[in-house]
Amino acid sequence: MIPELFCGVGARLAAQLRAQELLGQSARRSPDFLALEGERALGIDQVRELILWARYGPVGGGVRVALLGPAERLTPEAANALLKLLEETPPYLAVLLHGEAPDRVLPTVRSRCALRWALPPRDLLGSSLARAGYTPQEIAFLLDLTAEREEEALAFVEAKRDVWGEWAQVQAEARGLGLRELAERLPGEVLDPLRRRAFAEAFLEKVQASPAHRVLEAAEILSRSRAVREVLQELAGVLCAQARRAPERVGWARRALLARGELEANANPRLLLEGVLLWPRRG
Repeated sequence: MIPELFCGVGARLAAQLRAQELLGQSARRSPDFLALEGERALGIDQVRELILWARYGPVGGGVRVALLGPAERLTPEAANALLKLLEETPPYLAVLLHGEAPDRVLPTVRSRCALRWALPPRDLLGSSLARAGYTPQEIAFLLDLTAEREEEALAFVEAKRDVWGEWAQVQAEARGLGLRELAERLPGEVLDPLRRRAFAEAFLEKVQASPAHRVLEAAEILSRSRAVREVLQELAGVLCAQARRAPERVGWARRALLARGELEANANPRLLLEGVLLWPRRG
């Protein structure tokens, strides 16, 4: 197979979708998938790992897929080691590279790949969800639900779900709980987008209807969780969505967004949560 180089702001997502297409399943769970990605640089040791892995044929199907990127972070030594594999790719191997800026990818690597321009992530995910059988209304809902979490949106592409049926069920479950129960359970729901959103919406409804001392108790419970960042992010997402329909919630949404940033700067989680949850009572 000809190696492919995906470029543009949605390059990594486009490469992931291509891997999923080739493997016919979740790439991350396939024994025939290898991802080599670096935040700073991709060195020669990683490329050597790829070359060794590429010697062996597929385990579960007719193809193996290697995803490598960002391609512009390949060191000169790593790029030189990769050239032979790009020139003489085994027939069972698909090499997928991704990088936002093709002009920053070494010409020797770029010239050996088929160049693929990627759409922005939201457009890519929207078209993929449509091909998976979701309606336009479901797609809009899921894209809002999984904002900034591309891996979660990909999971809906991999396995189609009954979005509205599940949503109604989990909404009823969450609304039947009290504030303390919601505070205890919300951190455990952060891994599933539908459950996370329904529990966060119910939690904020109960926050507004509960006395201040109960709200402070809920903030204390949430602050002890290991998922404080994820909880704050979801609360901010709910409030931002509500602010589009109710302008009076813009300030509350802004406070939640600021709190998420302050948490990353190592601010006190309990005080941040108290500030967010008590915001509507600030007067």
